[in-house]
Amino acid sequence: MNTNNEFARKIAQAMSALPQLIAEEAKEYSRTRFSEKSFDGRSWPALSPKYKPKKGTMLVRSGKLQGSVRVSRVTPKKVVIAAGNSKVPYAQVHNEGFTGSVVVKAHTRKLKRQGKKKKRTVEVKSHTRKMNIPQRQFMGNCPELERKLKTVSEQLFKSILK
Repeated sequence: MNTNNEFARKIAQAMSALPQLIAEEAKEYSRTRFSEKSFDGRSWPALSPKYKPKKGTMLVRSGKLQGSVRVSRVTPKKVVIAAGNSKVPYAQVHNEGFTGSVVVKAHTRKLKRQGKKKKRTVEVKSHTRKMNIPQRQFMGNCPELERKLKTVSEQLFKSILK
């Protein structure tokens, strides 16, 4: 067999495998941000003591946000990683941060039990609330991810060209 044809076939094989490999690596990088609590080597801002979770850790109580990070689209020229869904509408707010006012819809609140009294419920009227949620980025382009993708890509080509 012609070595030029064999070489071209191996390069084509690597090129077709590369987008999916990059997608999986980028997804995994984004998911590990939750355990490392950092992005591109910079730690996330600490939680205020008022908001320390009783269970779980920063941004991980149920694991829904971390679990929502997924490969959304893979083409030969583009890879898209997404997060959030109808059960996790707050993904973008945590990834980008948010400062502003939000409307809190009217709802019923259960009050804690006091002594032997039964739990009470109260009606809360619709109102606005000022919010300041610092950015705790877990996905996006960054030099650290680019280095990882470069390393993985080089390993792929080295393994195919052996």
